[in-house]
Amino acid sequence: MRSLITAMAMPLAIVLLLLPDDSASAEYQHTGNKKMNSTSNRLVEVNAAKSTICVGRFLIDVPKGAAVVYGPARVPFHLSRLEGEGPGLDSEVKRALAKIEENREFARGALKKKESMLGKVLAGIGGQHKMVVGIGRGSFADYNVQSFLRLGDDLFLQEYEVDGEGDAYLEAVALLMEVARSLRVRPSNEIPNEPGLCLDGAFLREPARYMLEEVTLGIRLPQFEDVHMAIEMTKKEILIESDALEPRMNHAKQAAFASGMGKWYSRIKFLRSGYRHLGGWEGFEVLARKPAQEFEGESHEFAFQSHGEPKNPLLPVLQIELHTGVKGNTTGGTKPSISDEEAVFLWDTIIGSIRPRPISGQR
Repeated sequence: MRSLITAMAMPLAIVLLLLPDDSASAEYQHTGNKKMNSTSNRLVEVNAAKSTICVGRFLIDVPKGAAVVYGPARVPFHLSRLEGEGPGLDSEVKRALAKIEENREFARGALKKKESMLGKVLAGIGGQHKMVVGIGRGSFADYNVQSFLRLGDDLFLQEYEVDGEGDAYLEAVALLMEVARSLRVRPSNEIPNEPGLCLDGAFLREPARYMLEEVTLGIRLPQFEDVHMAIEMTKKEILIESDALEPRMNHAKQAAFASGMGKWYSRIKFLRSGYRHLGGWEGFEVLARKPAQEFEGESHEFAFQSHGEPKNPLLPVLQIELHTGVKGNTTGGTKPSISDEEAVFLWDTIIGSIRPRPISGQR
């Protein structure tokens, strides 16, 4: 699916910010959130029963029965869950070792030798945790240390690229073991009251050291299969200007007109646009309905983005998107199943519920 906030995507996919001259600096206003009853807004009934889910350090209310899909997390490197694959721990390790031997010739210098750490299996925090020292994938990475951790019926994988030969891999081993010690099984309906992060099928207790935190989540409604919502939260050390939504969409607007799509672009219906306060975040929001194109049908594209606050785990960079008309993971593949008013209602209801998860002992 094309993202409306990807600045380098094709101009047809980046449709937003055809605004009056003073709109970009205007304060956030509700311009499309009219009061509706259940006869004009089917989402009122759908949202009457809610479920509270835990993602990262936050809680979100979603319609009961919604499909919630966790994406890979980074804590501080990518962590993936293989659901139900826990019993295959040893088989996964064997596959990793076989792949290393197949590609040993591509390793750097001394790493090709049998006496190097390449292909070694290291003991983890217990019998259900093993680490494999493989070949670095990056142009400057010598080793790629893989962590295989069984938690209950699931297998969790994590990798750490290492620069430098010798014992440079030891830092990777120490960090991967720290993460493994901090992970525990978390049922999907559990909302922990201790410090840490909710991940897919797991909970990461509060890390002892500062580390990157990134969590992603997708939300689908079985009643409206073409409606896709995505949320991403990333704690960063510094403010990164390129995270900002408004300038990227200004660039997209210019690119659209420069490519001859100005007439199509001018028919975009903006339901709402401007700066928005969302919980503790200050960000920029655009809600739009795109007209059909030659190879793509009409669809909604909503986006909110905030810089957050560097190093503040309760104010990470927040990026939220909503798309309608999605079929086969392609926007505009089918006619949107919800109206403009319903889309705005769903958007406001879900993102307005995002809040920090209460911690025992904290007020």
